[in-house]
Amino acid sequence: MKLFKRILLALFLIVIVGGTVTFFYFKNKFLTAPPNELTVSNFDKPFDFRWSAETINGNRNPHAAMLVPVSVPGVDHKFFMQFDTGAVSTLLYYSPILSINEAYGEIFKVDTIKGKVRAIETSFKVGTVNVNATSLGFGKMGKKLNLSDSTAIHIIGTVGNDFIEKNPLVLDYKNQKITLKETIDDEGDFLPFTFDARKIFLSAKLNDKPASLWYDSGSSIFELIVEESSFWDLAAPGAKKESFSINSWGTKVPAHSIKSNGEFQFGSVKVPLTTVTYVEWPNKLQAFVLKAANIGGDLGGMTGNKLFLGKTLILDAPNLRYAVKE
Repeated sequence: MKLFKRILLALFLIVIVGGTVTFFYFKNKFLTAPPNELTVSNFDKPFDFRWSAETINGNRNPHAAMLVPVSVPGVDHKFFMQFDTGAVSTLLYYSPILSINEAYGEIFKVDTIKGKVRAIETSFKVGTVNVNATSLGFGKMGKKLNLSDSTAIHIIGTVGNDFIEKNPLVLDYKNQKITLKETIDDEGDFLPFTFDARKIFLSAKLNDKPASLWYDSGSSIFELIVEESSFWDLAAPGAKKESFSINSWGTKVPAHSIKSNGEFQFGSVKVPLTTVTYVEWPNKLQAFVLKAANIGGDLGGMTGNKLFLGKTLILDAPNLRYAVKE
């Protein structure tokens, strides 16, 4: 709750300098999450995930996004969804879902609820895990699927943090496996994290100082994204900034990276910080949260999968704790 309270304090300060309307906009956008409408079952059975690659500034990154296999009852095709802990809720993509309905009938019942288009009473399987949803929203349009192409990777949505809210999750990066568990043993070097509004902030240390890290597996290309002042503080002496553009939900966004010689400590596990990144977010809320997370002295930053490659990350949301294992 420490980080959450700092962000809440910063939001109240906005009332003074920016007005009540701005405060309630930030509060509703960041400090709340819609109800969890998922029911999950069939635990403790590992399943494989695969990486999606992306080229940025001429450099190919093989670990750009995590894709989990998805099967839909009544459909003889294999699909994928992105596993994204930056998303508070699981979402579908409209055009791919429409493609499935056109080919197989009304597999997904689409209706309008309170002015928003949603998929009603939906069932599918994420890896080995059975998922039933009272309703699911649509996150973006996506592309229509060519279901006759057996080699295509058909992505139909995003798996968000409602998937892990009630059960521990084990991410085995080294072996590219995910396990949603019914419970988890108390053994291990666990650290606390906050899960307010289904956003994951990991408590760690960076250069022996407290660090609150917003864990977003959808930002897996970068080791650490920070706001601008922290960017220069963490830069290695004499290092030169490298600028490029990234794709953020269909928008080209300026970004800058620079070499660092820092070190993270997750309990007994130490991980080097070799590069730090600053993004000129078009969504001012993201930039604001990184800055607000730093109120009180802890580093506020966003991390994805890159720090944990080759390791195992355990997220025990019901007990607000996590662990990193070699």
